[in-house]
Amino acid sequence: MKKKNPLYVVKGQDVEAAEGFLDLLVKKFNLEPLLSVLKNLLEMLMEMVQSYAMFKVVKDFVDHIVKRLELFQKFSV
Repeated sequence: MKKKNPLYVVKGQDVEAAEGFLDLLVKKFNLEPLLSVLKNLLEMLMEMVQSYAMFKVVKDFVDHIVKRLELFQKFSV
């Protein structure tokens, strides 16, 4: 089934299809390397969780990042 209004990102000579609005922003502003670093950081932190105290630290860090992203989304669109 085809999408009615597909999204595209134009980067110079290249044109890429975007799956959604968030994917469009990631591709438009070239945020793939940043997302890769965040993913690796979160994976590393989750591997270090050995106790509830460490879990709480990781959870607070992730919550902080999510709040920042929500704030960015609120004021950017």
